[in-house]
Amino acid sequence: MTVRLPLTLVLAAVALTVPTAAHAKTYANCPARSGTLAKDGFGRVWHTKATLYGCTTAYGRRPRTRRLGPWKPGTKVAWDGTQAVWTVPLVRAGVRSDRLYAASAQDGGRWLVGTRALPATATAAAAEARVQRVFSYDVTAGWVTTGGAVVFAQESPEAAPEAIGTLPAAPSADHHLTLVGTWPGVRPATLAAGVRLDAEDGDGDECGGSAGYRLTLAPDVAAPTARVGVRWWGGWSRPFCG
Repeated sequence: MTVRLPLTLVLAAVALTVPTAAHAKTYANCPARSGTLAKDGFGRVWHTKATLYGCTTAYGRRPRTRRLGPWKPGTKVAWDGTQAVWTVPLVRAGVRSDRLYAASAQDGGRWLVGTRALPATATAAAAEARVQRVFSYDVTAGWVTTGGAVVFAQESPEAAPEAIGTLPAAPSADHHLTLVGTWPGVRPATLAAGVRLDAEDGDGDECGGSAGYRLTLAPDVAAPTARVGVRWWGGWSRPFCG
């Protein structure tokens, strides 16, 4: 059994261990693009007209443009070097909301496609909402709505979500999503500022495995170190490996 580090640490380790000459040869930069929405040392995401694109050089692969999905004015994007998570505004019957998308810039695969912002729970059906901010980490996503709801998303869940600390209600899975909780008395921007996506060590190798992914936040502004959230065990796989 091999202990697996979170993907972001794996990528950093790969970059640090490649010799300088090989690094120059295999880590060509993704080219600059007009309409760039986010970028880092591994790549970028941008839009051309109504389409979102991505490029990553993670694992030393040759830069290649991948079509990720739709884009509209008002879209919010989170980028972690390999994955983009973004909103696309929707207006129905004069009511504005946001739908969620998530896609890999490695192979263009999407696992959130026009998903409603509020997942179903034990007491409520899935619903529309506007999104304050989105987050991307490895094969997970998160977002905070303007109504104070915090949602955690997982590409390949392998167990039920578990509460960290005391939440407004016990978390339950709605396919890829779980509602961490709703805090209507806290400003959405304040909630978003405290959100953290990360992962505990898991099992696997350089081509795939599982990890205990987490979304935590500090909703009590009087106790900023008292974090609560959800732990959700899930799988990951690296495209083009092996």
